[in-house]
Amino acid sequence: MKTYGNITLRVCQVLACAILLSVTGWGQTGSAQLTLSLTVQSSIGLIFQNNAAVGSNGFCPLTNSGTNNVGLDLGTASFPGGSDTLACVSYAHVGGATYQVSSAFDVVVSKSNSSSPNYRLAAEISVAPPANVTWLINNVTLTNTAFTQLDATDNYGARVTKTLQVQVKNNVAAQTLQETITFLATAN
Repeated sequence: MKTYGNITLRVCQVLACAILLSVTGWGQTGSAQLTLSLTVQSSIGLIFQNNAAVGSNGFCPLTNSGTNNVGLDLGTASFPGGSDTLACVSYAHVGGATYQVSSAFDVVVSKSNSSSPNYRLAAEISVAPPANVTWLINNVTLTNTAFTQLDATDNYGARVTKTLQVQVKNNVAAQTLQETITFLATAN
């Protein structure tokens, strides 16, 4: 019986050698190359932020501040009564028959992968305003037919304060004025 056990052991040793030889002596190899291509695109981004003076006269809070899609409520106003719903709205008479409500906010433009030294800023309203209503940014009248340039050279990363003004003549019928203003930052 001992011999039978040794024979079995020898068979296992031979089998282990055969397996070892097939792994090391007969292994196959292959190689391949992967060529990659990547285009780095430059980009700029624009967000709106509450001004540091938010809550004081002329600086109403933005809804969704810190994003590129915000809202601004200018409350309720009338020619003889002024602005009586929001203390943050700046109200003034402009001439004898027009009043203006306004509020300021900050625009911040950032860049990535660009050698552009600065950018220019423009804005456009979405629809023509009713008769005797004018939408302005920093005293520049906006239209819905073309972007109006606001600045020629603003610096990336800097807070640029813009004041939205709505001028209304005293003969405009009672209504809710709503507008969408699109800002466009273009790398110089």
